[in-house]
Amino acid sequence: MLNWIRENFGPLILSFILAVTAWVAAVSQEDPLIEQLFPEPIPINYNGLQEGLTIVGAPPETAQVTLRAPESVWRNLNSQNLSISADLSSFDAGIHRVELDREVDRRATQVTSIDPAVVTLTIEALSTKRVDVRVQTRGDVASGYRAEEPQLDLEQVTVSGPASVVSKVTAAEVIVDLNGRQRPIDADFTLRLVDAQDDPVTGLQIDTDTIHVTIGVTKLENLASKLVIPVVVGQDELESKGYYRITRVNVSPSQVAVFSPDPAALEALPAFVQTVPIDVSQETRSLDRRVDLDLPTGFSLIGEQNVRVQIEIEPIETSITVTRRVELQNLGFGLYAYPSPESINLILTGPAIDLDGLKPEDIHIVLDMQGLSLGSFQIDPQVLGVPEGITWEPPTPSVIEVTVTAVARPTPTAVPTPTP
Repeated sequence: MLNWIRENFGPLILSFILAVTAWVAAVSQEDPLIEQLFPEPIPINYNGLQEGLTIVGAPPETAQVTLRAPESVWRNLNSQNLSISADLSSFDAGIHRVELDREVDRRATQVTSIDPAVVTLTIEALSTKRVDVRVQTRGDVASGYRAEEPQLDLEQVTVSGPASVVSKVTAAEVIVDLNGRQRPIDADFTLRLVDAQDDPVTGLQIDTDTIHVTIGVTKLENLASKLVIPVVVGQDELESKGYYRITRVNVSPSQVAVFSPDPAALEALPAFVQTVPIDVSQETRSLDRRVDLDLPTGFSLIGEQNVRVQIEIEPIETSITVTRRVELQNLGFGLYAYPSPESINLILTGPAIDLDGLKPEDIHIVLDMQGLSLGSFQIDPQVLGVPEGITWEPPTPSVIEVTVTAVARPTPTAVPTPTP
């Protein structure tokens, strides 16, 4: 028997392999293997982070998984059968590349790829900080009402998170809209963290998300609406220099609510209130300022405590006439040219301060004689040297007649006066 097995071992092995191959082929035809992307993203579990550390930013929350499994397994496969994790137990603070682990609890199922397969994480030490709570109000209560100082149930809150982010926080604030309100505010508001530039800081935890704010809003008696008159001084001095003038003055708001505890004093107040004086004597540009009101003692404003005053200041424009001799350029060799007229007038318009500093000799009236030979020609003069900001009208005359000759004209000589 043993000899027979030795003699037939090769054929026996070959028969076994053929039988197994036939069986696998039959099974594959009935239940073929399929490799494809799992239709749902799988959550990534970040495990084992050491105490006192935290992940900065927003690492990937899910991964796409490609599986190979028989068709019969695919029919019953769900996301609960898959898990993706990152083991962070060996990492300290810093930037790390972490390979993702995968597990499948179904037999005959293989994970062939993960996207992403590696994640880059920034790990930092945790930090905590106490910051002040502040209230930012927007708008004004209704006319005739006054808002009291906000009252808070907490003066400070604790924020925690990555040290680099916590260090940016300067305050926790709530925004309360007072526009047109006539009733008190007594409600909870959501806190937001801000930096020194009042920009929001996110990605941190606060020991409380909301804070209770109380703002009293009371109706005021003894109020009077008064027109606002801006007081502008130095206008005569400004215009006496002859260079600048005021063209418009605007004040906003044009009316304010004035309060006084003494009704008789309020009744005696004129129908208007004035701003403090605004000196324009040395100004050369338009102004846009917040200006206080000149209120008598015992009176106060409701709402904003100053007004916006806009004063438009413009240069005074004028005109002058300059007379300039005509200049010839690019006259051919051996030729003589005689313009008629030899001088023209030019009207210049612009700011008086610029015209006063103008040097007439810097302005040139030029005729370009390029390519002209003997004969008479009518040429448009070119005006050169006019400073920026000054305009000019077409010269008078606007066209100059020029005679080009090969012989110079004799220079006129004075006729002798007869001696008696």
